[in-house]
Amino acid sequence: MKLGGIERRLLLVIMVSTLAMAVASVAALRALDRIGAATEAVTGQDVPAVTAALRLAGIGERLQQRGASLMAAGTPEALAAAQLAIEADLAAFADQAEALESARSDPQWNTRQISNLTDELATRLADLRVSLDTRSRLAEALEAERARMLNAEERIRQLIGPSILAVEAITGGGAMADLDVYRTAVRSQAPLLAAERLTDQAMAELLLATTAETPEALEEIGSGHARTLAQLGVLVPSLPKGLRVGFQRDLAALSGQAGEAGILALRRQELDALAAAEAALADAGRQAAALKKAVDSRVIAASRSMAEVTEALRQTILSRTSQFTTIGLAVILMAGAVSYAFVIRPLARNLAGVTDAMTRLAAGEHDAQVPGAERHDEIGDLARAFTVFKDNSVHMEQLDRELTERSNLLLATFETMKDGFSVFDRELRLVGWNPQYLLHYEFAEADIRDAPTFGEIQRHLESRGVKAFLPDGQQIDLDALSHRRLIQPQRHELRFPDGRVLELRSNPIPQGGFATLHMDVTEQRATESQLLQSQKMESVGQLTGGIAHDFNNILAVIIGNLNILARETADTPALRARADRALGAADRAAGLVNRLLAFSRRQRLAPENVDLDALVTGMVDLLEASLGSGVTLRTDLGGHLPGVRVDPGALENALMNLAVNARDAMEGKGEISVATRAAGDDYVELSVRDTGEGIPPDLLDQVFEPFFTTKPAGKGSGLGLSMVYGFVRQSGGTVSIDSRPKDGTCVTLRLPVNDAASEPQRQAAGGSPDAAADACILAVDDDAELLEITADRLRQRGYAVVTAGDGRTALELLEEIPEIDLLYTDLAMPGGLDGIALARRAREMRPGLPVLYTSGAPGEAGAHLPNLLRKPVAEEVLATAVRVELEAQSRPTSASST
Repeated sequence: MKLGGIERRLLLVIMVSTLAMAVASVAALRALDRIGAATEAVTGQDVPAVTAALRLAGIGERLQQRGASLMAAGTPEALAAAQLAIEADLAAFADQAEALESARSDPQWNTRQISNLTDELATRLADLRVSLDTRSRLAEALEAERARMLNAEERIRQLIGPSILAVEAITGGGAMADLDVYRTAVRSQAPLLAAERLTDQAMAELLLATTAETPEALEEIGSGHARTLAQLGVLVPSLPKGLRVGFQRDLAALSGQAGEAGILALRRQELDALAAAEAALADAGRQAAALKKAVDSRVIAASRSMAEVTEALRQTILSRTSQFTTIGLAVILMAGAVSYAFVIRPLARNLAGVTDAMTRLAAGEHDAQVPGAERHDEIGDLARAFTVFKDNSVHMEQLDRELTERSNLLLATFETMKDGFSVFDRELRLVGWNPQYLLHYEFAEADIRDAPTFGEIQRHLESRGVKAFLPDGQQIDLDALSHRRLIQPQRHELRFPDGRVLELRSNPIPQGGFATLHMDVTEQRATESQLLQSQKMESVGQLTGGIAHDFNNILAVIIGNLNILARETADTPALRARADRALGAADRAAGLVNRLLAFSRRQRLAPENVDLDALVTGMVDLLEASLGSGVTLRTDLGGHLPGVRVDPGALENALMNLAVNARDAMEGKGEISVATRAAGDDYVELSVRDTGEGIPPDLLDQVFEPFFTTKPAGKGSGLGLSMVYGFVRQSGGTVSIDSRPKDGTCVTLRLPVNDAASEPQRQAAGGSPDAAADACILAVDDDAELLEITADRLRQRGYAVVTAGDGRTALELLEEIPEIDLLYTDLAMPGGLDGIALARRAREMRPGLPVLYTSGAPGEAGAHLPNLLRKPVAEEVLATAVRVELEAQSRPTSASST
């Protein structure tokens, strides 16, 4: 990028200033390097050395105290603990001495002297420990000898004590029984008492010796003890003869204490060990004091050295800081002066022209020219930028005019839009609306001219009976809803007493408040209501289909029992009449189930071969009576048409629906034509044409939809054509409609031709026994009561019957009974094996086995099976179907036999 003049000058000033600062910074960095080196020397050598020396001094003081603790230890445990503490301090002292030597190895510190003093201190403490160990050992031996002497004294007392008591008893008595005994007792009394006294004296001297404090005192006690022992030796011959041997033995133990292993010698050695320990303790104290003195001198020297280094660093920092500050101020002053002279003053002078042009532009002079636009520096760039700004300002005024026009267009759109629109501010006051909003709520312009609050509008709507609901149908308070609309989009609806429904969609706006779109959805909700009704009818159909199977099974049990009862009461007319009436009621119940299924368009059809012309001819009288006198009914029958396979009752209902719809389309006046004709080889058509107004083309696609009707409200359900459509589609046909305005409408039903091969040959059941009456039939049904009725019916016809309640039991019976000739099974059974699966497995076991199916399920369940009997199955229908299947099986066999 090419630099302008101002940029070059500013860049030059910045570069010069930066260079000056860089030079000053280099000088400062060098000074900092020197300061860092000195600091590193202090922290790397002096500080660790001083720390180690101080720790050495502390350990030395502790060692001196440890010696006194060692001397004061009164038990072996205390002695061992004091010795362990000394060893730990010596080890720590060695470590600190090594740290001191590694930190300061120069001769000034003389760490070797400290190490020597440490070794001497350790030696003295070791000597002290040895002396104390010796003292402890001697004290233990002395205690043992003392205990032994006490035992000897006790033996002497036990030896001479009884004799003394006996002598006192003899000499102290009043009568003298024996003069010789008395004389002997008198002679023995004095020696015995003397022996007792001298023995106590000797023992006291030995005990006193154990506590002698000096060797001189111990020597004096020893001399006295020797004299006492000599007196005891002289006294022995004067003792009674029986006591001399024992006394001499115990006296020898006392005499031995003056020897090398006696109490006197042990106490003497103990005093010597104590003196040695005190000497060692004094030497250790002197060594510890010398060590502390040496360490203190090193610490003082290190502290003096560190103070000198710290002062030097302080002076250096002050000097360099002053230099750097001076250089920095000089650079700033120089940069300011150069910038003013070469940048600021020219720039201010050149900007004056631009400022004047901007002032004139602000006054409305759009043609104001900016001087200096031809320059190639920043002033020129500013002038050109101002020119662009001027052009943009003119353009913005034009855009403002266009925005005003579009705003007016948007306002007009709001005024004419179909939906209402309103805006509430952050204070919930109505600040904007369109005319449709007023129409929806039946407000007058004067009612809302003063910006009513949302609460006022809410109270007005509540007084009119208007209620608010969420989309899920839950009623909600309008006040709570208003606050929610301030922070997030909301959708709800208002329902008016007259049936109108307004859907409101609100969104918060950035300035606070919310905007709401008010849409009239009354017609939409009506349509949704119709759809809901359709869904309800579908639910009814599903419910009806769900219970039809079980209900038909129940009816089958009732009808079967009634048939048996009617047969067994044939000779009793009164009972037979009651059975017939009950049977008729059961048949009507079955018809009721079929009508319910027809209502839900899941009717159970009973297709059969139907002559379409005959069915139409048979309904002419009913149709004429239903259509009224204003409608002319005409028929155009094709003649000789093939039969169609449909449910005749359902077809009659469909024809009646179409005729009534045609009558209503003509408002009860006109002509209806019913025609039949062949449509190829597979279909026959039945058409109903009227002369009404016709159906508009845009509605033709909707006429078969449920609930669609063109009749006035309340005049039709919209289900007629829908039910016709469902019946025809269920029967395999199609429905088409052709209609033109003013030209009437024609509805055509195309029905499939009956396949004669699929219609079994039904033979009338007579009162004679059935063919193959000796056959064996396997009946399978999960309804036990119905199964029992079915078996009884077949047994009444002469068949052998075996029964099973599920498919697996039936398979076991087939395997065990080879005589089974026919399988009669329900379609729906528990256990995972339904009727179709059972039949497949049975034919794998027994190829060619005839199978009859039965079902009470509605709709298309089993419709593809050619031999399906719908529940409730009449007795004659069941008997005929069984006979037909058995005869069909026996024909090939009979042919082969002939």
